[in-house]
Amino acid sequence: MQLDAVVKATLLKPSVTTWTRLEPQPRDASLARSLQAQVRDPLWMLARQWQVGEFLGTDGGSPVQATLSGETQSITTYRPGANDSATIPLASKLPLEVHAEQEAVTLNLRGSVQLGLYFESLVRAGGVANPNSVMAAFRQSFPIAPTVADPTYTPVAALRFRSLTAGRVVDGERLYVSAAAVAAGKTPPIPLPSAASNPGMAAVLATFVGYRASLFAEPKGNSAWENTKLDYNFAIGSPAPGEGVLLNAPSFPGGNLDWYSFGLQTGYTNPLAASNPAQVTPFTFNFLPTHVTFPGVRDTRWWALEDAATDFGQLDAERVDLAKLLVMEFALVYGGDWFSVPVPAPRGGLSRVTTLVVTDTFGVRTLIRRAGDSTEQPPWSMFQLSGNGARSDFIVLASTLGVVEEGDALEEVLFLRDDMAAMAWAIEHQLQGDLDDPVDGHEAYLRWRQVNPAPPPPAATPNGPRIFSTLQTSPPNNWIPLVPVKAPNGGLFLRRGTMALPTQRGIVNISARALLLNPGRPFFLADHIVPRSGIKASRYFRRARAADGSTYVWMARTSGCGTGPGWSGLRFDLVQPVRAASPGT
Repeated sequence: MQLDAVVKATLLKPSVTTWTRLEPQPRDASLARSLQAQVRDPLWMLARQWQVGEFLGTDGGSPVQATLSGETQSITTYRPGANDSATIPLASKLPLEVHAEQEAVTLNLRGSVQLGLYFESLVRAGGVANPNSVMAAFRQSFPIAPTVADPTYTPVAALRFRSLTAGRVVDGERLYVSAAAVAAGKTPPIPLPSAASNPGMAAVLATFVGYRASLFAEPKGNSAWENTKLDYNFAIGSPAPGEGVLLNAPSFPGGNLDWYSFGLQTGYTNPLAASNPAQVTPFTFNFLPTHVTFPGVRDTRWWALEDAATDFGQLDAERVDLAKLLVMEFALVYGGDWFSVPVPAPRGGLSRVTTLVVTDTFGVRTLIRRAGDSTEQPPWSMFQLSGNGARSDFIVLASTLGVVEEGDALEEVLFLRDDMAAMAWAIEHQLQGDLDDPVDGHEAYLRWRQVNPAPPPPAATPNGPRIFSTLQTSPPNNWIPLVPVKAPNGGLFLRRGTMALPTQRGIVNISARALLLNPGRPFFLADHIVPRSGIKASRYFRRARAADGSTYVWMARTSGCGTGPGWSGLRFDLVQPVRAASPGT
């Protein structure tokens, strides 16, 4: 109660709040003198001039205008590999990564069934007479095989899916190959049934072929992937009438392209220089130069002081830290002397600056020459394309992609060294399964071994030998040997071989199954490509949207660092003790 009385007495006490308002009172009607912001401390002005180093400079003005002239050249040709005769016109709307990485897409059981269901839906909705008989004819010509050559490599889910779809739907992938061949005037691998000539089937087949071709971006010519190096090799050209430029990417591992992926190739004559020349477009711009700023650079304004965001005094630089010392000197001494001028440039072309004239505050115009025009050797350069001892003043802005969605690797092969066996291996870590998803290679080997067990060791006999000799042990069947060979020119290569594995049914020759190992055809890999750390190569789907809104899906490959050396378990001339038979056997 006493506290309430004190609070009420305090709140009811009257008070008067007063303040004094300060405002300038000009002595005349003009505000010119007030807006001049006159400084009454000349010593502070002199100290500020000394602080920014103005007493050390010459009578030079600050840049206030930059007049820039240049030219752009369009990129019009594309060359997969190193064969000049394979040069083709560059599709301007197709992103360059898609141009280089795309390859033929191979669909297995799941993709074939989905395409077959789409084809049969077109037959039903296309007004074809007797659609059931037509679908039956196509199912007979292009059936889903009820069994596989070796079911031990196939997961149980894939075997069940095959048993459900066999005889009930058309194999759409094989139908597409034959229908596309007929549309191109070629001989199809599997002839189309007579029902293909029924009224309305021509439109159905054309729609089906167009739909399948629109799903994936696939190359129209040769692929840029080189098996000997496990990377892409391609080039883009700008055959201008005055100065033709060819930029090659001889070792692109896949992924995202940038300007540093290319090099300048000299001594080249573009075969499409006359039929597909580059367009040269000059341009001129006027800009206001702006200071190059970054955290820690000294402030160049009169009425601002540096903050403590960057404390150069805390930098602990040793005498051998040359890079750190250079950065400190640039930030503290020369950081305010750099200006930037934006240069608009179109995508998908080459751009270069031919003339740069800077006008300062005194009206003096200065011609800025290229750094490469100096007599210093080697000349200073930055972001400049070079190759074969030559440099180009063009900057490439290729039509590359931004955000890309990447699927899981359908195939993954590890290339590694095996010092114990004195050879190299290509391990099929993941394989494309029947359901068009990755299948673990080692799990497939374990399923294969359950059906194809190894021969049992010799049994012990009374008064018999206590040891037995094995010519060699058996590595897993997903380990593909790479045998060293020597080329006629003296180069060292690793040739893909086969592995003979003993089973209770006899000797079984194991060959490569991954498309990365080029099965059915010779496969050679340069010996220096497989380092001690190994190398990993993958096949996977990529999906992206181009600048014009088009969506592209393509099969790509990539290579990168491996997992180090390994051991396959392969040993030769092995002597082991004979195990005594257990009781009751």
